[in-house]
Amino acid sequence: MGMAAVIRPMVAPDAAAVSALLPDLGYAATPAQVQQRLAHLLAWPDQAVALAWAGPTLVGLVHVQGVRLLASDGYAEVQALVVARAAQGQGIGAQLLRHAEAWARAAGYVRVRLRSGVQREAAHAFYRAQGYAQAKASLAFERPLPEGPGDRSAAPPPP
Repeated sequence: MGMAAVIRPMVAPDAAAVSALLPDLGYAATPAQVQQRLAHLLAWPDQAVALAWAGPTLVGLVHVQGVRLLASDGYAEVQALVVARAAQGQGIGAQLLRHAEAWARAAGYVRVRLRSGVQREAAHAFYRAQGYAQAKASLAFERPLPEGPGDRSAAPPPP
């Protein structure tokens, strides 16, 4: 059984609703943080954030970005996909993925990637059902950078 949802780009006034949805993805952020992050995202090229609404209720979100590479052809990557727990299993995630794919095609990309934590087995089954295949296994490495000159974490990027 599917739920009819309206999918549209995220705008700054949506920040409170998005903030309330993020815990369903395992993240927490205040509306002010969400609004600031959206402004930073939209200042960069090849970024899109779309929301799925069922009437006045936010039921899902997708963030997709283009990745341009020197070593190989680029791709679009889904950075976030979340459907409200109460709306899962009703086709919203599939609608959001199709929206991200249409954005990627229109932006000139020929493939879409996404990453999913190894513990998210239900999500893996969903992605496979949507036609996605595991491409490769890799490890993610991270190093926090100390604050100091050149810290741009709070400033938008240069044009």
